[in-house]
Formats: sequence, structure tokens, C-alpha cells
Amino acid sequence: MSIALLKGPVGVYLSTLLVSAIFWAQPFPGGPRIPTVLIMLLGTFFLVKDKITFSDQRLRRFVIILTLLFVPAILSVLNSYDRNGTLKLIFILPLFVPFAAAVLFLIDKKIESKLFYSFIFFVSIFWMFDGLVQLISGHDLFGVPPWPGDGVRIVGPFAQHLRLSLFLSITIPLVLFRLKGSSWIWTIFYLAFVIFIILLSGVRTDLLTALIAIGLYVISNKKVKLLLALMPLLLVVGMLASNNSSISDTKLKTFSSFPSTYQQWNTLSSYRLDIWLTAKNMFIENPIVGVGAKSFSDAYDTYATENNFFNSETVFHAHHPMISIAAETGIIGLSGFFTALFLLYKWGRRSLIRSDLLANPWFQILILMFFPIQSMPLLFTLWWFPVVALVILFYLADLDKNEYKLPVGK
Repeated sequence: MSIALLKGPVGVYLSTLLVSAIFWAQPFPGGPRIPTVLIMLLGTFFLVKDKITFSDQRLRRFVIILTLLFVPAILSVLNSYDRNGTLKLIFILPLFVPFAAAVLFLIDKKIESKLFYSFIFFVSIFWMFDGLVQLISGHDLFGVPPWPGDGVRIVGPFAQHLRLSLFLSITIPLVLFRLKGSSWIWTIFYLAFVIFIILLSGVRTDLLTALIAIGLYVISNKKVKLLLALMPLLLVVGMLASNNSSISDTKLKTFSSFPSTYQQWNTLSSYRLDIWLTAKNMFIENPIVGVGAKSFSDAYDTYATENNFFNSETVFHAHHPMISIAAETGIIGLSGFFTALFLLYKWGRRSLIRSDLLANPWFQILILMFFPIQSMPLLFTLWWFPVVALVILFYLADLDKNEYKLPVGK
């Protein structure tokens, strides 16, 4: 593999484009698999050529985090309901070591930070515009129609997946960081636009994620005036979304009353209580190593409650990373997971004062990804784990620079 293409301004652009592809390639067939493999190959090259070594504190720290997730996966194979799926995960996870090596090397030598944040900003704008076209014309710029079913659900270019609002919500900290120093009008406009599209997607958990992201930004940057200016606009976009989509209207109305029964809570959570109670049964019956990493759907029918809304053919994961880890890898997996979170926080507190840590956009995304009452994708999927790994790596790189106001890159 030649590294010639990574030299000069072209190399800066290509490197930034490649790493940011973990985000912008998500709507394409295969998602970020191709850029992930390319980054892994680059990382292998860099390690072999000693361009980066394990003396790098950031790489060592990432390996520690990966090990805390990897060891429980290995042990869970003893009780796995899908041994092939578990073994596949055990094979794939170590490949994120060269992935990390490549990302960290490119962060140091090639990635231009402002360009990276600009990529995320303009891709988000394009996705939202594409979703708006989908709402108005019945299909997006690529001919993708809205999500099938009752009412209009905007998916933008994501076709068969409700992931548009997920990525718009978790990238809010990066976009707001990019807009720092710009007129507050641009920030207000962007946030109103992104909330409008998320409402049209009809995914309440992504709406919650977006609101938490806005709250973190307001608190960490003391932007109370911005919040006061934004609130009336959010009411307007809420009414617009309700008028244009019965799904949005229905979802928003669920916040108007407080559930008092299991069935009401189950309906409010899109029947996730059934999933989580089944996961609880898995954990109780297999407390040490769980039912096996990547085995949730295969074990589902065995532990499902009576009158369960789902079965092994219709449920694919636990819709929450902590619950998924508890069910699939047991106490050992939970211990590794919480230790990883603790270390990420500890390293952050050691490098940054509390206010700077909370203001770090990558730390904010970690909060959004692992918020306790949130519903997020399964951690170990080929389209989501590269995103999680990338966020952790940029966060570790920021800590190494010891100053969040100077984003990682050149």
C-alpha cells in the first residue's frame, strides 16, 4: 500500500474525507464498512512501518477500553445461543486496534480539524435538505420515499432504516462546535431545522437525544439567552411538524399525559418494555456470562414474557447498550462496560477541568450515546461500532492535547 496519496494538501483532504466517511457513508449500501476496512488496512501499514506504536498513550488507552469489551465477549461464547455470531464478533473486535492506530496517526499528521467539522456540518445540512425534499415531493433526491406505514416518516437518504434522526441528533455537538464564533442566528436556524426533521422522523428517543445535546451545549457554554430565543421557535417547528405528519402529531401527544399502567408505558416506549423484561429474564437466568454476545434475538423466544409483542424474528437487539450488554455478557460484561466508562471519565478529569470536559463535543457525544434512560443501537454492529470507536478516539486525542478549544487535527 502506497502512502503517496496522503502527502500534501490532497492528502489532508483525502484523509479527512476518509475518516469522516464513518459518518457520511452511513446511508450507502454497506454503510461505513468500506471506509472502516480501508482505515484498518492503513492502520496495519502504519503499525508495521512504526509510524505509530503502542508507546502512544492514546492507543494504549483505546486498547484498554477495547479489551474491557472484548474479554466478556470471549467468555460469553461458553453460553452463547448463536456461537457463530459470537465468534464473528470475537474475530472483528481486535481489528479495531489497527483502526485506532490509523485514526490517531491521521489526526496527528493529516486531518485538518476545521475541514472535518465542516464535512459533518455540510453533510447534516444536506441530509436535512434531502428530508425536506422527501416531505414535499414524496421522494428524496435519490428517489427514496418516506418510511412506509401510517403517516409520513421522513428518512432522507437512509431508505430502509430510521437512522436519519439518530445521526442528526448525535452530531449536534460537533455542528455547534463548528458554528462557534458564527452569528447566533445560524445556530438558532440550524437547531430549529434539525428538530423539525427529527420530529418528522417520528423517533422520540432521537428527539430526546437532540434536546439533551442542546441542554449540554447551553449548560457548558452558558448560553441561556440562546435557549430563550430558541424555545418559541421550537414550539413553531413542533406545530409545523404536527401539521405535516400524523406520526409526528401522535408522537408529540404521547408527552401530554403521564402513563400509569404497564400497557401505557409499553405503548409509550414502542413496546420496548417487552424487550427489556425479556432481557431481564436473560440476565437473571445467565447472570455471569449472559446468553452470548450477538445472541439476543436467538435467545429471545426462550426468555420472552407472555403476550410479548415481539419474537426472535422481529427483534434484533435490546435497544439499549447497557441492557444489551447485561443480557448478552452478564455481570462480567457490565463490569467491563462500566469500568470503560469510568476510565474515560477519569482520564478526562485528569486532563481537563470539569467545565472544559463537559464542553468537549466528543465527551458530549459519549454522554448522548450512553445516557441511562436512552434507547440507542446495539454497541457491536458493523455500522455503529465504528462510530463509537471514532468518537472515543477523537475524545482521547483531545485529552492528549489538553485543550478542547483546540480541536484535534492540524
